Amino acid sequence: MDIVEKTRRLKKYEASEAVAFRSEGSPGMDFLSPFGPLIGRTRISVDLIDHLNAVSDSVLTPGQGAEFELSEPDCSWGGEDSLQSCVARAIRTYVECVEHEPSGLVQLDNFWVVSQFAGTPSPVHFHSGDLSGVLYLKVPAISPDEEQRNYIAGRQAGYINFLIGGKQRFARSLISFKPVIGDLYIFPGWLLHGAEPFRGTGERRSLAFNARVE
Repeated sequence: MDIVEKTRRLKKYEASEAVAFRSEGSPGMDFLSPFGPLIGRTRISVDLIDHLNAVSDSVLTPGQGAEFELSEPDCSWGGEDSLQSCVARAIRTYVECVEHEPSGLVQLDNFWVVSQFAGTPSPVHFHSGDLSGVLYLKVPAISPDEEQRNYIAGRQAGYINFLIGGKQRFARSLISFKPVIGDLYIFPGWLLHGAEPFRGTGERRSLAFNARVE
């Protein structure tokens, strides 16, 4: 293998020098966050969210949490603006930005909807496949007091939590994101994630998927 090919193959593992934040005061200091998995976040159109919610409403029983897999016609509804197409484009963008080269074949294994109500957890877990994702279709109403909680205090506001590593000094291993309707997160399938049992009114409805990338 020549040096050019070796460089190309290793480039996907090289971290970016992008500055995460800069300290104030003197001396100023740039803080870099080069290591660990990257989480991508983008937005999905209102029309597609409305379609997915209409499909879900026809399957789910009001007030009862459940989980079901979307059919192929539901995933391909909308042509170039379908769920399959939007997610595939987002995955290609993720791969190109993270691995510094265009992605090959994107194979979407399955899509499923998860409906949850107060007190229902999503225990920490990982997925199969190279990449996974979650798209928020509905979010519950949470009291302002609950939204002030952080992960360590036992967040119960329906946030999604990502975890890696452990309690190591000078390292950050936890992050939580507030669900927002239309937000799509893409991340490595092996990255641990979960959600606390929220305390609030209404439904937390999300769509998840697994994908393989060649």
